[in-house]
Amino acid sequence: MRFSLYLLIVCSFFSCSNKKMSSSNSHLELKKTFLKDLNTTHPLIQGVWKSIGNGYYLEVRKDSILLYSYTKSFCYKEKNDYLEGLLNSQSQFTLREDTLGVYLTDFGDQTNILQTKKDFISVDELPTNTIGFSELVELNPEKSFKLYLETMQENYAFSKGRNLNWDELQARYKDSVSAGKEALFNTMGKIATLTKDQHTKVISETGKTLQYRVTPAAEIVKDAFKEQSEIKDLNEYFDLFFKTNYKNISDSLLQGNGQKIANDKIEWGHLTKNIGYMHIYSFAGFLSKEFSRKQQIDSLNAYMKHIIKTFKDKEAIIIDVSFNFGGYDATALTIASYFTDTPVFSHTSQVYNNGKFYDEDDVIIYPANSKVFTKPVYVLMTDISRSAAEGFAMMMSALPNVKLVGTNTLGTLSGMLGKSIGNFYTTYSNQRLVNANGDFFEVSGVTPDIQLKVFAKNNILQSHKTAVLDLIDIIEENKSRR
Repeated sequence: MRFSLYLLIVCSFFSCSNKKMSSSNSHLELKKTFLKDLNTTHPLIQGVWKSIGNGYYLEVRKDSILLYSYTKSFCYKEKNDYLEGLLNSQSQFTLREDTLGVYLTDFGDQTNILQTKKDFISVDELPTNTIGFSELVELNPEKSFKLYLETMQENYAFSKGRNLNWDELQARYKDSVSAGKEALFNTMGKIATLTKDQHTKVISETGKTLQYRVTPAAEIVKDAFKEQSEIKDLNEYFDLFFKTNYKNISDSLLQGNGQKIANDKIEWGHLTKNIGYMHIYSFAGFLSKEFSRKQQIDSLNAYMKHIIKTFKDKEAIIIDVSFNFGGYDATALTIASYFTDTPVFSHTSQVYNNGKFYDEDDVIIYPANSKVFTKPVYVLMTDISRSAAEGFAMMMSALPNVKLVGTNTLGTLSGMLGKSIGNFYTTYSNQRLVNANGDFFEVSGVTPDIQLKVFAKNNILQSHKTAVLDLIDIIEENKSRR
């Protein structure tokens, strides 16, 4: 599910501003980048554009839009059929003087609400050293490695937080790539792993991925595995861990009366007479793959309207993202919109390039166009909660009726900036989400308002259920204090 996300420029997150409610998202005139009826790109944007952050160029020809990447020493044609497909089919733009703002995905009348805008400035032409993709593939391993390190240094936003020293990495690994393509792949993978960042990856032509994979929750499961003898295989034990916890939700917490909806990505029902429950397994895949992102969001809105209507008399709702590996940020924003009756600022999206962060957009949670739930909401989260699940937690934390409960999320809120290195595809964390207090949660993870242990080694198959029951007690206690 996540593989298609590697090809996005960055993931997007959204909300509205208490400090400045005049977000530029609100009243922009959007135009199609590609005029299908005329089989041409929009005349206003034909030319060359350099991204503000992200390290891209767009070459807008009459018949197509082409994507290039650059560093201080290289400029080359990207191989990214997915992203170029969006640019040439459904993306839309705004134009202010010499600044082009691009919205990659068509969400209908919510196009400029459900995603952050990618800004480009007009330039005269592509750099003179620009090469095609076929020439990029022919670079020797030493030059490819130089490109990789330059791309990392110029675009990876969290080298300080992740304790990375680029000069040291250059000295340590420069001689290890000379053995050829496989050595280059493995060396880049080692550096990606050293980031301890699960959004920074190296992907081969066959789909093999090298990345950091350790998480605190996984380590707890491994320790529990070592202390039992019935199951001999660790992967089998991990399978048991997830299946048992999912079964606990369906059969115990919801007592067999819950409903699985949205292609089984959401399960919801009643924990008690006064407390509703939503377990969100994923922020993607609510319909099968042939349906567009807009259709996915349309179906999600239909489900959410029904859930909120059913929960209208509840005194509180628990939204559980304990096992959520992420998905699409437009999904997170859509769900958050059902828990506010006024626009609320969540954070500003910033992208990094060459030592500096650039503001992309203020992220605003606008109320859903239907009934909303503004009574207490509790979001249960863990370090399994990652990517869009962390963005969702950050959005929800901006709402006055919401409390975050559990443990810190994984700390990978950034989108994945995609770059070709020869035939390899690489991703990097280059986005920072900054809230109204100036805080961001990359590396550290989003912090709960109420600390609650969700995964315990001595009860790993039941501790999540215990945590939900403990949260019910907390909600009841808070109710008695009001």
